[in-house]
Amino acid sequence: MYLQLLPPLLISTASLRGIAVLSTVTCLLLATQSSQPPEADKLVRIDEIDIRGTRLPADSVVRLSGLTIGENVNDSIVNAACHKITASGLVKTVDYGYAMYPDKPGVALTLTLQDETPLLPAAIQPEGDGERLWGCLASADPLFTRELPRTERALKYYSAAIEKCLKAVGRENEYASAVVTGHAQGNARQIVFQIRKYR
Repeated sequence: MYLQLLPPLLISTASLRGIAVLSTVTCLLLATQSSQPPEADKLVRIDEIDIRGTRLPADSVVRLSGLTIGENVNDSIVNAACHKITASGLVKTVDYGYAMYPDKPGVALTLTLQDETPLLPAAIQPEGDGERLWGCLASADPLFTRELPRTERALKYYSAAIEKCLKAVGRENEYASAVVTGHAQGNARQIVFQIRKYR
């Protein structure tokens, strides 16, 4: 999070209390006029959401957060939104700040993400299911690419989405099991989602 005053904008943040996804805190005061950051519990309306620092589509990040334009938020609500983003396993940290305009009642919320890395190529097996399921995932949300980090949460997130695609075509008795394959030296090489049937 950061506190920054830039004429004619006041960039301000809520406090860091309780947030589990922290990145470097930078504090710069560049303006001469006196102004206070918004109180942690005070509600402010979001007029704009700016997404930075990520390979993920901005619209996808906003959907993950659960935030909407016009919504009233405070420190607690934005913290919860940050946790929703990192719960995907695709993002390591989220930093946020408010841009307050002197002539507007609302704020512009900036979310700065740090993606989980490294990314591994992914496949769905059997191959006959792969293309159709990848198409279903891409139509559900473009953040589902054929590469992802090898985090437990990311594997679960993708597996759950694949299972939704299976259920959408009546394959209720099937699920996706994620397996990480590697080279002989033990280095991870690929993530494979294997479609299996419940016993």
